[in-house]
Formats: sequence, structure tokens, C-alpha cells
Amino acid sequence: MIPNPHIVFDTDPKRGLLARSGWEQVEARAVLRDLGWEWQEELHALVSPTDTPDVDAGVQAVEQLHLHGYRTGFAVGRFGAVRLTLDRAEQVLTTVTTQGTVEPHNDSTPTSEPARRPYAAYGEAAHAEPIRPETPSAPTV
Repeated sequence: MIPNPHIVFDTDPKRGLLARSGWEQVEARAVLRDLGWEWQEELHALVSPTDTPDVDAGVQAVEQLHLHGYRTGFAVGRFGAVRLTLDRAEQVLTTVTTQGTVEPHNDSTPTSEPARRPYAAYGEAAHAEPIRPETPSAPTV
């Protein structure tokens, strides 16, 4: 949990993905404006570009904000804003922005691709057998 992110992302059923921030975060908003986000006064938020899917716009925004040193969060209700790392941003924004717009895909044919996980290769090595922890041997006297 992150107490005060510079930018908090939210969704709006009519306008898609929104980015909210405090008035003191002018620089963070400038980064989003450079990416094509537009300020909507009635929402008091930046709205993602209309020519870019919400998922792509959200992940690109998180990436650029992190490159510039800004903390990002995602509005999750009463627990505050959860810090969005780039892989977490893709997971959260994909789930939230596609809710209700796409029917669940239950195809189990061998041609269907597994879910894309961009940074999973570093922590997932294929092992033929499980690795067991070493057990200490009896002390020698």
C-alpha cells in the first residue's frame, strides 16, 4: 500500500481510464499530457487518449511516470491506492478496463495462447523435479 501516490488511476464507465492527482503534482500531470492525456475539468481528472486502448494508455503512463520518478497507484476503495509496478499495472489495467466489455474466453484448445506475462521469464525456470531443501546432517563428534 502506498499512502500518497503522485497519480492515482481510476475508471469511468463513460470515459474509460482516468488519472487523478493533487494540485501539487503539476510535473506528473505534465508527463501524462505529453502522452496525450487531456484534462477534463468536470471530472477533475486527466482522461486517456481516445485513439489508444485504455490498457495500452495506462501501462504506457505508468512506465513513463516511473521513468520520471513518480509514484503511481490504482484506486481500490477503502484501503487506499496500491503501488503499480509495470507488470502489476498491465495486470490491473487489463482486468479493470475489460470488465463488462468482453465476454469470458473459456476456449481450452491447444491453439489458444496463455496470458502474456512480460517479466515472468526471470523467476520461472522449468525444473524436471521439485527442488527440496537440504536437511542438516547429524553433528560429528
